[in-house]
Amino acid sequence: MSKDYYATLGVQKGASEEEIKKAFRSLAKKWHPDTNPDNKKVAEEKFKEISEAYEVLSDPQKRKQYDQTGSVNFGEGRSDFSWQDFSHYNDFSDIFEQVFRGFGGGDFFSGFNRQNDPQLDLLTEISISMSEAYHGTVKSIKYRRTVPCEVCNGTGSKDGKVTTCPTCNGTGQQRVVQGQGFFRMVSVTTCRTCNGKGTVAKEECKACHGTGNKSIVENIDVSIPKGAYDGLRLRVKGKGQTHNNKTGDLYVSIQVHSAPNFRRSEDNLVTDMEISFPDAALGVENEIDVFGKKVTVKVPAGTQPMDLVRVRGEGFQNVNTGRNGDLVIRIRIAVPKKLTSAQKSLLEQFREESGKKKGWL
Repeated sequence: MSKDYYATLGVQKGASEEEIKKAFRSLAKKWHPDTNPDNKKVAEEKFKEISEAYEVLSDPQKRKQYDQTGSVNFGEGRSDFSWQDFSHYNDFSDIFEQVFRGFGGGDFFSGFNRQNDPQLDLLTEISISMSEAYHGTVKSIKYRRTVPCEVCNGTGSKDGKVTTCPTCNGTGQQRVVQGQGFFRMVSVTTCRTCNGKGTVAKEECKACHGTGNKSIVENIDVSIPKGAYDGLRLRVKGKGQTHNNKTGDLYVSIQVHSAPNFRRSEDNLVTDMEISFPDAALGVENEIDVFGKKVTVKVPAGTQPMDLVRVRGEGFQNVNTGRNGDLVIRIRIAVPKKLTSAQKSLLEQFREESGKKKGWL
């Protein structure tokens, strides 16, 4: 059965050269083995398939033959595509240079394989109550991070003297070739000898064993703004990891616990209030406790069950604009299960005056 190269790239049969190139570029990024370290074998197979499809459809002669016959003849005794056709590439990365040249510059292949400095930013989580999110608070955070060694000032050298790293010749990076045959990947990784510094100490600092860093436990206070919401990330500059004289940031992810009787809708605070029928019919003014703050709620006469009463500006403060949402109260009407004789008499009179012969409750 012939292969559907158009379906492999996800393009129509009449796709232009630019559309084919764009489709291959997108799929190559998605299925490159370096971007799928947890499922590398599957990625390699998928990458072979899309590369095969592109090899045929990007060549006018091969594409014409494929459109006419459903297969490509590369020579005598061969009626379909073979991976031997990649033998003219000196390195597997050459296919990227041919495809991605002209898409904004840069080396696509090395961009996927070159490892930058170790991740310097840190992420931690803290939990707060809805009341703390409403009013704002300050939380103490305890976490571990690396900082420059105080003994050697981050040089890793006992006496401060360093020399060029013999492994990477001062670049801080190593070139590693993996694989064999047509599938060879060239990766540029951090030099293991100097840990990316480009220099090594003549005599290692005993305090940090030549790394130039040490691990400490940090205690800091973080201000949680009013209106903080679940999933909000706060950035504390300069409190991340330190590596090669560079320091990252600490990101604090906020988790807000739910609260009894309250829920949040964007910047609005929503709750329920139960009132009697006379209060709903005649109107009433009640006081509600909002996380320790007394808020007056005016229920207008004629309020119906499940009506919403809004108190402007008593909701959560928006962390970006500083404007407050509203307090939204859903009204519930309480119907008594037992009535006194006097209450029954009054309700019977009301029913008669309202012109209803049967109970309306």
